[in-house]
Amino acid sequence: MNKKRQQELLLFILALAVVAFVGIDSVRFFTRFDMTENGAYTISSVSKNLFREIPEQVQVTYYISEKLEKMHPMPKQIEDLLNEYSAFSHGKIRVSIVDPAKTASEAAVERLGVLPQQIQTVEQNEQSVAMVYTGIVIQYLDRTETLPVVFATDTLEYELSSRIRKIVRNQQKVVGVVVGDAGKNFSQDFQTLQQSLQRSFTVRELQPGQDVPADVSVLFVLGGTGLDDFDLYPIDQYIMRGGHTLFAVPGVDVDAQQTLTATAVTNDSPLTAIATYGVQIGKQLVLDKSSLTVPFQTASPLGGMMINLVQYPHWISIRSENVSTKNPITSRFAGLSLFWPSPLEARKVDGVKAEPIVNSTGQAWLQTKNFVTTPNAGPAAFYAEQGSTTRKYVLAYALSGEFQSYFAGKPIPVRKGTKTDWKDTLAKGRDTRMIVVGNSAFATELQQYSRNTGNIDFLLNSADWLSSDDDLLSIKTRVTHEITLNRIQDPAQKAAAAFWAEAVNVVFIPLLVIFFAVWRTAKRRKLQRTVPEATNDVQK
Repeated sequence: MNKKRQQELLLFILALAVVAFVGIDSVRFFTRFDMTENGAYTISSVSKNLFREIPEQVQVTYYISEKLEKMHPMPKQIEDLLNEYSAFSHGKIRVSIVDPAKTASEAAVERLGVLPQQIQTVEQNEQSVAMVYTGIVIQYLDRTETLPVVFATDTLEYELSSRIRKIVRNQQKVVGVVVGDAGKNFSQDFQTLQQSLQRSFTVRELQPGQDVPADVSVLFVLGGTGLDDFDLYPIDQYIMRGGHTLFAVPGVDVDAQQTLTATAVTNDSPLTAIATYGVQIGKQLVLDKSSLTVPFQTASPLGGMMINLVQYPHWISIRSENVSTKNPITSRFAGLSLFWPSPLEARKVDGVKAEPIVNSTGQAWLQTKNFVTTPNAGPAAFYAEQGSTTRKYVLAYALSGEFQSYFAGKPIPVRKGTKTDWKDTLAKGRDTRMIVVGNSAFATELQQYSRNTGNIDFLLNSADWLSSDDDLLSIKTRVTHEITLNRIQDPAQKAAAAFWAEAVNVVFIPLLVIFFAVWRTAKRRKLQRTVPEATNDVQK
């Protein structure tokens, strides 16, 4: 093969390589992912410097079954992460990898809280069920923290660093809860939330009007229709002292237990107080095309009852593209369902920053009057105000700064028959954080309709964000991105991505190959015509 032919072959191979790269990179471009963005696979400087806070050695033991380690690559990644902690700890963090089966310590491991998991295995074409362990135990002096099941690294660094700091400081965070809707009970209406919070926090229910104890790290105010100024005063002063608060308060009250009747909230005190802090809760309902399908029972024409599945725009399904990826609460978003939410609008308050963290889609609209909420009411009732109100709405805000007191310049409220020692109202607060959601039903047992843990994850993340140290929060935004087209949930965006990916791979790439072939053929023919003419000239 002469040198010229070799150059032509190399050029053709290079062209094919470019074509292949463009084909592969088109999907990457249109889905916009980067596996290494934000350095998600290395521990942060916060974790590297934990040794400065540890007086005595911390023992971290990863209990992992050898059978699982041979079947899946994740245990190796977890081991690598743990070894990084040890390497940067200056001897303050000691890591051990233990197979409970080899050490015959299954019973002791389970007493520490590591839970065995069932997995299916295939050996010599035979399926069987095996019990395996994959959990982490952190021990410091006489104290123990356990991660019962660990099978991912995306949140593991945050879990490890926060647990290590917690066990060294020997501090248990307390979440106080005030149920602000008359007739609702925390242990019944919010049972799932209560049980979930108790896994990581000490949970304490507070009665409306009760002083918020100094050891409460986070205060959840769930609903507000039953709260008057007397009930709001201790909450307000807790915020002024630097307390961290989540308000889940709607602007429209819906009778979720019986008739689904909806009325604008008449008790303005909670809404006015929250507006003083920086967020106005509207007395309207937000409806959205991105919504849940719910079963609804109707009478059958043949007698009896039948179940119909109805698209219910009052129950909004929040997608990942409509939340903040920069805030730790929603940076690892797992979905969220809001039931009859109200729109929110930030108010300018000096010293307060309001960040929208949850939004509707741009195809949302309002019901501002004649609230129709029964699922069988039909499109005519649901979409009556769509034309004039369609746009994106903010459904949750995260606020930070120095808040102004709702009671500044007002007399301290009193209640007949109740004695208090409230004195000297604090008019301006210390720097703190707050979350406002124009909805309380999403925290109740209605969340079971969404069939995922998104609502609980949001509430637990909120408790973490409100109570955590700022440096630990930075770890939660070190996100690993999905690398599949399934991350695009919006039908229009998914169709556009599929169209362009298909266009690049099916049309543009073949055209590029054809163009190269035509160009190469034309060049070769031109060369063949030139060579004979040159030969004839030489013979003459």
